[in-house]
Amino acid sequence: MTDTVLVSAEAARRAATAVLVARDVPQAAAEIVARNLVAADERGIDTHGLFCLPEYANAVADRRINPDPEITIVKRMPWALSVDGDNGLGPLVAETAVEALLETCEGLGIAVATVKNSNHFGATGVYIARAAEQGMIAFASANAIAMTAPTGAKGRFFGTNPLAAVVPAGKYPPFSLDMATSDGALRKVRKALAEGKSIPVGWANDKDGNPTTDPAAAIDGMLLPFGGAKGSGLAFFLDILTGGLSGGRFSIDVRNNFTNQDRASANGHFFFALKINAFLDEDDFAARMEEEIDRLHALPTVAGVDRVRYPGERMAGIAAERTANGIPYPKRIVDDLIALGGGDALAR
Repeated sequence: MTDTVLVSAEAARRAATAVLVARDVPQAAAEIVARNLVAADERGIDTHGLFCLPEYANAVADRRINPDPEITIVKRMPWALSVDGDNGLGPLVAETAVEALLETCEGLGIAVATVKNSNHFGATGVYIARAAEQGMIAFASANAIAMTAPTGAKGRFFGTNPLAAVVPAGKYPPFSLDMATSDGALRKVRKALAEGKSIPVGWANDKDGNPTTDPAAAIDGMLLPFGGAKGSGLAFFLDILTGGLSGGRFSIDVRNNFTNQDRASANGHFFFALKINAFLDEDDFAARMEEEIDRLHALPTVAGVDRVRYPGERMAGIAAERTANGIPYPKRIVDDLIALGGGDALAR
């Protein structure tokens, strides 16, 4: 029996939508969540796509996540949006915030949105991807449950607190950076645990503060920031933007979607966008990006590397291949979809 099953993005979206609708998520909202989760899988970010769906579906079924939130947006200044997600599904809250962000940016040339009372939303970069198509540079971040130890600490304090940035690049795929501030994302650790694999040295310490490559010990212990004190400082800064400035909760007070029985998870997000033509002609900027990428590609490489690549280049190649041939889902993900009630939609 094969370990993977090729599924078209359309079928994956249908199945995920059906799973959520069966748990009282309105059709339009379910489609938004499904689209953003599958977009992560299309890009090769397999730990943040349908891998997340069972967690989301169970939390909605238990009403630990609100299936039909009243998301509110307040503009304290013309360019500043304060969003309250009403404990809705993270992808729905994030897309709602980004739609308002980009509309505001289109009119004013710049916009910032903070979000409180949301939930885990999958891959950070998928929400701002379309900003590049609209001639914008955009940035996004989110906080998460405290799983990462500050440099020198023997205890959790920060989430993996991811960040993403997108920049249009003319004839080339957009520059698209999407990364955790921990050395390894928590969901990659969970994926390693599910697959019976070890994690790289330097990703985590056990609960006693000792280095570990055992994903179970890492989950029981703590993840480590990338780059030591630099990553630790960046994680704190992003926690300030997402949990502090939003009026929500810092990572240390964010709950886990798996276990948040006492109250809502209360994740926070932060989004920023600016119009390129507010500073420079778009065609001029595109030409400059193309020239810079050409110079990057022309650099000599070390042994075993065929070409120097920029963030987003590899992802664009994966997306093109998966659009043409389907997404190679691990069989257990497909089995989860079927168990959750998405089998009929998957088969159509």
